[in-house]
Amino acid sequence: MIGELYVGTGPARPGHIAGARNLYTLRLWSIWRFLKKQSASYWLICSYLFFEYVRPQSIYESVDLLPWAFLSIVLCLVAFLVERRSWRFTTAVDWLLAVFCLVVLAASSLAYFPAASFAALPLFFSWILIYVLISGLVITERRFLVFILSFLLYNLKMALHATRTWAAIGFAFRDWGVVGAPGWFHNSGEFGIEMTMFLPISVCFIVALRRYWSKRKLALLILLPTTSVIGMLASSSRGALLGGAAVLFWFLMRSRHRVRTLIGTAAVVVAAVVLLPNQQKERLTSMGTDPTSVIRLTYWKDGIKIANENPVLGIGYANWADYYRRYYNPRGQLPHNIFVQAGAELGYTGLLVFGLLIAYTFVVNSRTRKIARQLPEGGFLFGMANGLDGALVGYLVSGFFVTVLYYPFFWINLAMTVALHKAARHEFRQVPATCPRERMGVRQPRGQWV
Repeated sequence: MIGELYVGTGPARPGHIAGARNLYTLRLWSIWRFLKKQSASYWLICSYLFFEYVRPQSIYESVDLLPWAFLSIVLCLVAFLVERRSWRFTTAVDWLLAVFCLVVLAASSLAYFPAASFAALPLFFSWILIYVLISGLVITERRFLVFILSFLLYNLKMALHATRTWAAIGFAFRDWGVVGAPGWFHNSGEFGIEMTMFLPISVCFIVALRRYWSKRKLALLILLPTTSVIGMLASSSRGALLGGAAVLFWFLMRSRHRVRTLIGTAAVVVAAVVLLPNQQKERLTSMGTDPTSVIRLTYWKDGIKIANENPVLGIGYANWADYYRRYYNPRGQLPHNIFVQAGAELGYTGLLVFGLLIAYTFVVNSRTRKIARQLPEGGFLFGMANGLDGALVGYLVSGFFVTVLYYPFFWINLAMTVALHKAARHEFRQVPATCPRERMGVRQPRGQWV
């Protein structure tokens, strides 16, 4: 349905492929049996994802005893080192991220308010550490499958909560919308962005693996994209709705089955129009002229002016609030745009590197799809590369209206992109020597595109 899915049907299936096929069915026993064999570092990186996206420590006071997400990452790093694992620069993204780190450090050193920069550096470098750990541990197809499944389930929990909350008020409009888990998603705008990223990943996950499931399991997993759309609508975030629209358009452009996808897209749009409260429709039609839009346009214009006045390294990492309130408006807020944020704080140097990181995310996913086409069972890897592309599209469009450059959205997606690529390369290396043409990059005529 969405994009292309290569399904190999050849008889040669090495043991690692058979193991992956057992996980494709999503049977709990198979997943548990797989997890029991994994290292402590993998368990800990999965634990981090749980504490970051579900946040039970923020919901239940009885477990709010320790900084669980931080502790999971620290212990994961310790386990990573104790297990003598290594991490190497293997993709252009790795090198670009290193350059981005240098830009952030240089901008912090030369900032207008260095204290603000250095106080915020631990946040930035925590994302770098998380990137290294995810891209260094989730490097096989089976590991990636379980990791992305947990990511989807945690998002489903947030989406179900949003659906239940919205239904409790009769699907009425609330200007503050519904929210997700405490922390990064405890704001309707940020929660809406997460739903725009949840949608394409969940759809591509289902398309890639649906042939391995019973009709009952498929019907249950349809809840993933369904609740993501409801979550977007319930968030009352116009940016999230635009991001969701961009994802639907991306689906349409990527699909080889345009008519089928067009029908599905039209059904989603019609359902959204029916569910969307009239007040939210009015907010959409007034975009660009209402007070909120006017204020944001002012921030954007000022941000561009700031970048032009400080073109090389900007005003300094995490300096927008202090700088803007001193030189522009003492009651000013954040720039409400990830590109304006990058350009103003890191200069055009930082904005350029950030743009290259975005571009190479798409490049790496394209290379992952190229490898997946050459595998006997590459459909899952292919589909997830599509899903991560779609998630980035949703983030970029939604991020045009909020200040979320240093939120988990981009960095987790980037880490999963590189991890998926490493998993694809790992699976390719496992292809036996009996398939020499595949190793030469020639796809065998023993599968079909669906």
